[in-house]
Amino acid sequence: GHYSELIYSRVRDAGGIAVRNISQLFDPDKGLFLADRYVKGTCPKCGANDQYGDNCEACGATYQASELQDPKSTLSGAVPVLKDTEHLFFKLDQHTEFLKDWTRSGRLQSEVANKLAEWIGGGLKSWDISRDAPYFGFEVPDHPGTYFYVWLDAPIGYMGAFKEWCDKNNFDFDSVWGPESDAEVYHFIGKDIVNFHCLFWPAMLNQANYRTPTGVNVHGFVTVDGRKMSKSRGTFIKARTYLDHLDPEYLRYYFATKLSANVEDIDLSLEDFVQKVNSDLVGKLVNIASRTAGFITKKFDGQLSTDLA
Repeated sequence: GHYSELIYSRVRDAGGIAVRNISQLFDPDKGLFLADRYVKGTCPKCGANDQYGDNCEACGATYQASELQDPKSTLSGAVPVLKDTEHLFFKLDQHTEFLKDWTRSGRLQSEVANKLAEWIGGGLKSWDISRDAPYFGFEVPDHPGTYFYVWLDAPIGYMGAFKEWCDKNNFDFDSVWGPESDAEVYHFIGKDIVNFHCLFWPAMLNQANYRTPTGVNVHGFVTVDGRKMSKSRGTFIKARTYLDHLDPEYLRYYFATKLSANVEDIDLSLEDFVQKVNSDLVGKLVNIASRTAGFITKKFDGQLSTDLA
């Protein structure tokens, strides 16, 4: 929480925070304001069903929960009503010119930079960075009962975890995260959180007098038999479950054959996985070793030379 409060305070003191009254979805059955993850409905941008109240898993758009079509509370199933509350906003539009330059500075894949250019060209809006209790995470220091939105403090967690490592290993934190640092910092993220890492995050770091990432590498989703893996939806395979049955080298090889520098989904088709492992790893690599061993046995009495050619 230290760096969340520090970055927020620096941005606030630099004039980067606005306080506004907004209308937020309220669950009339439970009697509480609904955080984004407690509301589901239809994406207002692409029309995908069963989307959460902050961003769409289908098209990547961000929006306010009140913009969802046909919203429902995930706590009670009730149709939420709008009720006024006070929220904090990061003035993202102040950073338009900075972000135009930053996103075109070679730090991003070209297709990511092109998508961000569309968003920037459409006009950047202030970002709602607070949530009403009950909410998890860190309380905003000058607004009791109000908490930082998770995507404000989640990237800042990279700094917090690194500071803990620095303290344990007597390493200078500012040599990596200070504004004059010549160290390299890279992020590897999924395509659905590009806006948080490539717009909000660098803008806040810059205004708070910290360096920004050297590069952000964006990947598509890993789907399983064509379906996106999601903890909340139960469509996922645990690493522990996989390791209880199969060698991790099989999966590493399979992903390596599918990955590229592009932002594309890769599908873990279990049928294709079995075929590729049996064909490539067993059928080819193991066969080469078997044939080589047979050749050595037949031609050289099973003995290898003591000298390398």
